[in-house]
Amino acid sequence: MAIPKIKDLAARRKAPARERRNPIAAITQYVREVRTEFRKVLWPGRADIVSATIVVLSALAFFIIFTGVFDFIFQQLITAGLP
Repeated sequence: MAIPKIKDLAARRKAPARERRNPIAAITQYVREVRTEFRKVLWPGRADIVSATIVVLSALAFFIIFTGVFDFIFQQLITAGLP
């Protein structure tokens, strides 16, 4: 097995030169691509948003009541145990 020469190793290690682009052009292209992707999104309708909001608010109300009841129970237990 032949030992590679140092010049060969150095040539392999060099990263390929990256193409320099205008930063404004890169930003413009990025914004165009984002707008294109946003057009592909299937946005929910009003009925979907309303039903999801009702589910979230109902769950929130349940957990508020649940936490309040347990807080009250533990408060009564702790204050009843102290002289």
